[in-house]
Order: sequence, then C-alpha cells, then structure tokens
Amino acid sequence: MLKFFLFPAQPAPLARVAATALAVAIAAWIFGRNAFTSPGLGTLVLLLAALIASVVIARYGFLVIERTAAGYLNPKQYPEFAGEGSPYRPYKMFAILAGVPVLIVVASGLLKSAVLLVLLLVAFALLLPSSTIVLTMTDSLTEAVNPARCVEVARKIGKPYLVLCLFLLLLMVSSQQAADLVLPNLVGSQLEAQVEKVKQGVSPQVLAAGIARTFAIGMFVTAFIANYFFVLMCALLGYVMYQYSGALGVSVVGPGEARTRGRVSSAEHQRRARDALIGQMVAAGEIKEAIEILSGELRERPNDLSLHGRLHKLLLIEGAAVRIEDHTERYLELLLKTDNAREALPLVEAAFARKPDYQPRNPSDVVPLARGAFAAGKMKLATQLVRGFDKRYPMHADIPNAYLLGAQLMLHSGAPPSQVLGVLKHLIGQSPQHPAAAEAKRMVERIGA
Repeated sequence: MLKFFLFPAQPAPLARVAATALAVAIAAWIFGRNAFTSPGLGTLVLLLAALIASVVIARYGFLVIERTAAGYLNPKQYPEFAGEGSPYRPYKMFAILAGVPVLIVVASGLLKSAVLLVLLLVAFALLLPSSTIVLTMTDSLTEAVNPARCVEVARKIGKPYLVLCLFLLLLMVSSQQAADLVLPNLVGSQLEAQVEKVKQGVSPQVLAAGIARTFAIGMFVTAFIANYFFVLMCALLGYVMYQYSGALGVSVVGPGEARTRGRVSSAEHQRRARDALIGQMVAAGEIKEAIEILSGELRERPNDLSLHGRLHKLLLIEGAAVRIEDHTERYLELLLKTDNAREALPLVEAAFARKPDYQPRNPSDVVPLARGAFAAGKMKLATQLVRGFDKRYPMHADIPNAYLLGAQLMLHSGAPPSQVLGVLKHLIGQSPQHPAAAEAKRMVERIGA
C-alpha cells in the first residue's frame, strides 16, 4: 500500500507535479508583485497559468490511467510516443465537471425539487469515476455522459466500485488535510510578517514583494499537494481498470505485476496492443475483422514474419481454402528468403495434410524445403517433396540436386545399394559438371567400398 501511495513520487510523475506547481507559483508571484499597480494583469496571468497547468496535469493523469490499465504499473516502463494520449480528454473532462452539475441544478430548479437536486448530485458523484473510465476507454464525451454506459461500467466492476468511490473520496479529503497541515507551518509566519509591515506603514513596493513571495509559496504548496493526490487518484483508477480488464474489455499489454527492467519500446507496445486486440476479436468470433487488421499491417510491413504467422493461424480458423493456399505460398517464400526453412516445414506438412498431391507453387522452393526436412529428420516429408520432381519440371536446374537428395533418402530408408547406385550414376551421366555430380561420385565410392 505504501508503494502505491509513493507512485507520484517517482521521477516522471513527480517532475510533472512539480513543474505544474512551479508554473502556478511563478504566476502567483507575478500576481503579488502587481497587486497594487496592475491587479488585472496579475489576475489574468494567474488564471492563465492555472488553466495551462490544469490541462498539462490532466493530460498526464489520463496517460497514467491509460497506461496503468494496460498493465504498465511502473512509470519507468511507459512506452515512448510522440504524443501522450488524446489531447482533448482534459477539455472533455472539464466539460463534464462543469456542464453536468449545471444541468442538474437547472433541471431541479425547473421541477422545484430540492430532493431531486440532492439525489442527482449524489448520483453524479458516484458515477464520476465510471465516467472517467469510459472517457479513457472511448475518448467519447457522449459515451462519458451517458448514465446507462456509466452504470454498466460500475456494474461490471461490481461491489468493489463502491470501495473505489470511497478511496477516491478519502484521497480528496486527504489532499485538503495535507494542505491544511503544511500551509500554516510554511506560510503562517510570513503572513504575520506582512501584517506587521502593514502596521509599520512600509511602502507598497516592499509590501507587494512580501505578498508575492508568501502567495507564491502558498500556491506552490497547494498546487503540488493537489497535483500529487490527483496523479495518485488517476493511478488508482487505472489499477482498478487493470484488475477488471476482462470485464471492461481493456487490453492488458504491459508486464503487470511482473518485475521488468527498462522502458518498453513503442514498437513492442504496439505489437502487444495489436495482439491483445486480435485476441479479443478471436474470442468474440470476429475472425474476419481480425484478419483485416493484420492484412492492413502486412501492407505496411510485408516482411514481418510474426504478422504472417499470426495471419496464417487466423486464416486456418476462418477456413477459406483459397486464402489459406495463397498465403501459404507467400509465407513460404518469405521464410525461405530469410533462411528459415525449418520454420517453413510445418506449413508444408499442413499443406500435404489438406491436399496429398500438394507441391509448392515455386519449383525453386522444393529442393531447399526437402533439404530442410531431411536435416530435421522428416524423411517422409522430404520424400513427398522430391518424388517425381524431374517429371514435373523436366528442364529445371534443381533436377541434379533432387536426384542427389533422392539417393540420400533411399540410402537412409534402407533401399538396396543397387537402386541407390543406379540413381547416382544416372545423375553423374546426365549432369557430369554439376556440383551435385561430385558429391554423387563420392557416394558411389563409399557405397561401392
């Protein structure tokens, strides 16, 4: 539990908490310096700084919720992106916080019901966490203010949702109590000093400087504590989403509770997110949609073996024979080009199982695949590939290699030496200058001996 409360004290969140508080403190100092000369300017600067700081910390808060829900429980593991989540979520959240209570007050006023006002405000407070969860998941203001959608999220979490609301309320109260505890010790003596200066009749400039310093310190402490507890509340919301990811349909792609070192790369995060999304689609029976996602990514990265492997599994689930055969050939080509003949063998075995007279579309792939099968001890598969190769492709340059491999297979299977020698001598006679003929001669000498 202590570790959880120290979440905002880690370098990344602490830097944002301190930076936004410092921005507000600087604006407060400007306000204090201009308290007697240009109060309008000082007020404008303070309001503008408070608004910008609120947007910055709110954006980071939504990032914390999003990443924690995805299984990145340590800020050091957060993937690096050009942007940090949707830039519009803070404004949508502000619209909810400002707009919904106004609508409640107006509706209750029109109906002249104080009881209705209290009930609606309590309901709004109870559904605000689920509204934040919905906004994080959908980025939709319409969905976030939909009571039915918010109730659905609360219902999926169940009774622990009420515990979540209680903890969030306690954190809000704790934030205020922390400020009440710290502020008097830091600012109290300085306020007394300013009062003494007023009694002594010091110049407005000196008084303004003292006010500016006191006000800046007070605003920094207030903003720092408020932002610290805000990030903590966001981490709590995200953790609840992570715990109930299955019920809420959240894709958990991070390491979760496991201990890992270092930051996750953007590419790795995207891969995990894609795999999680596809897994959810497959579980929901949305095979075609999952295939479309992978096909789209393959158009951008046609040589990505992992994408091809995942797509092939989905095609097998879908069962469209034409698409399966077409992708088998494309996948085989890529595996052989990247010297992954051994990984290609299961594809060929599955193809033979579907169609006993199967042969690779590209004749040049046959011998490399057969060699890979022979090296892997899959003699039956190697034999299926090279059998009749010279008759299927009578002018192909790999015929000598096919003869040599065929003789090796015959020898391994225990065929009579006379039959093996017949194949080897035929190879030597047909292609005496081919490299395979040299190996055939050595085999003839060994067998003859």
